Amino acid sequence: MQNYVGRFAPSPSGALHFGSLIAATASYLDARANKGLWLVRIDDLDTPRVVQHAIPTLLQQLEDYGFHWDKAVFYQSQHPQRYEDALQQLLSQQQAYPCDCSRKQLQQRTGSTVYDGFCRHKQLTADRDHAIRYKIDGRQPLSYPDLIQGEQSINPITSLGDFIIKRRDGFIGYHLACALDDLEQGITHVIRGYDLMGSSFAQQLITHAFAAKTLAYGHHPIAVNNQQVKLSKSAASPAIVKQDAIDNLFNVLKFLNQNPPAALQTANLDALWQWAIANWQRDRIPAKAEIGHLSL
Repeated sequence: MQNYVGRFAPSPSGALHFGSLIAATASYLDARANKGLWLVRIDDLDTPRVVQHAIPTLLQQLEDYGFHWDKAVFYQSQHPQRYEDALQQLLSQQQAYPCDCSRKQLQQRTGSTVYDGFCRHKQLTADRDHAIRYKIDGRQPLSYPDLIQGEQSINPITSLGDFIIKRRDGFIGYHLACALDDLEQGITHVIRGYDLMGSSFAQQLITHAFAAKTLAYGHHPIAVNNQQVKLSKSAASPAIVKQDAIDNLFNVLKFLNQNPPAALQTANLDALWQWAIANWQRDRIPAKAEIGHLSL
């Protein structure tokens, strides 16, 4: 496949864990098997959540596990003006508007977390006490063919609502930053966890607002612990370590249903990656319904 550009975009709120390794491996193998580029981006805009020394730690973890990225690491925190310029463009085109609603007010008003457009016509000023929301236009379903989960479709009004692109505390929203960064880096394929599937709809709207371009998305199942809680930094999931690289990568390949031969458990990293790239089959990755059977 020509012009394939994939990426892995961790937030530096802690070290990488097994769940992170699944996302990194799936995106890496899909890029390499398609003779594409694989980039690393650090999603460090939400500075209150950035953990000291997390960035060099997670980059070292990737190196220890044999990942090789093709361009310099991209840091969101180095591009604040680009996000602000895009925000002002959306406001000037009336594709976004200020909002002073709190989550509690929304819940009390609607009984839901999906925004109801309450502030659409209030003509608030875009000051520091207001969030900025992207305006959903039309009631036609949003659809796309997920590379792993199959055809996906939602009603954007009832399932997504006018989502936040700048928070009341002044930080740029995840959807806006992610979509702009994917465009800036020339990303063509996004392979990531199923828990981010809802984000893909919002990010596609942002992408289409700035470019006549459609990205390909694929969402793999996520790993959970014995309590059926997603492996995550907030759940205090243990960090992956160098000495477990072969075992962990072998288990990731099993998790992704790639049927790695037992001999790989005693191979070196180079041999493991060579086999994994040569034998990568995206269509073998289990869909959402299989998550419960793949718990760790």
